[in-house]
Amino acid sequence: MTGALYNVTQTVFSSTDGTLIYAEAIGNKHLPALVFVHGLALSALVWAQILRDPGLLQYFYLVAYDMRGHGRSGKPATIDGHSSKLYADDFAAVSNGFGLKSPLFVGWSLGSTIAADITFYLPPDAISGIVWTTPMPYIDPDVIAAVAKPDVQVLFPGLSSTDNVTLSLETRHAFVDTLFNDPPSVPWEIKWSWVASSTLLNPEHLAIVTSRPQDPAGLFKAGAGGLPLLVFSGGQDKQLRGEPVWEIARKYFKDSSVVFTPKGSHALFYDFKDQYVHELARFAKRVFGIRK
Repeated sequence: MTGALYNVTQTVFSSTDGTLIYAEAIGNKHLPALVFVHGLALSALVWAQILRDPGLLQYFYLVAYDMRGHGRSGKPATIDGHSSKLYADDFAAVSNGFGLKSPLFVGWSLGSTIAADITFYLPPDAISGIVWTTPMPYIDPDVIAAVAKPDVQVLFPGLSSTDNVTLSLETRHAFVDTLFNDPPSVPWEIKWSWVASSTLLNPEHLAIVTSRPQDPAGLFKAGAGGLPLLVFSGGQDKQLRGEPVWEIARKYFKDSSVVFTPKGSHALFYDFKDQYVHELARFAKRVFGIRK
């Protein structure tokens, strides 16, 4: 249905180091844009239902891409290939490739950290605002220690295993299960697509993508300058804590707000899709000055 009503584009863009970044866009390219970035070990497939939501498509051009090292994008094998500037350049390649003008950045989990890359290396008008969805706000050992819960930390040895296929696959299934409130109720076609995405992250690269150097100075400067921030948090998130992120938002962002869902999971955009879409649309309309 959506494909018949809206233009759907799937393509790759070359970043500044030649790495190809998979991206897709749905809707009317003349509308304000929202750019979605997935979490650790997954891909843009996680946004499939959000990207086809008629309420969002009525007002916004919806874009998603696979982070480098993930999904259908290129996978540099060195720490230099995962520099903060390159992550910012990836976002710029997608934004420029689709002709976007100051889109709203929407990150989930580890994908939220890219806002720090963007605000440090790109011009102030590169984005109009930030949405952090059950986020890791930026990569820093102290922040990771404060935000990451034991349920996800214990999975890292299995996710990074290169010599135990059974452990690796079992851990990926367990990792995906931690995303939802009720894993058995999630349709198999969704769970399998997310698990399959997780196999595309090279286990040897896990440490690189979760510990790459970042400087949050640009993020803090943008927040002090009034860049709007919306934070989604879930009370039943099995992976990340929300409270340390709220403190960061209050301390560094002049214009910040939090939507807390008491029963919200890590993938609350899936488990609580209607609420997520409603709050996201309301925030995006405010950012872009849409009064409908």
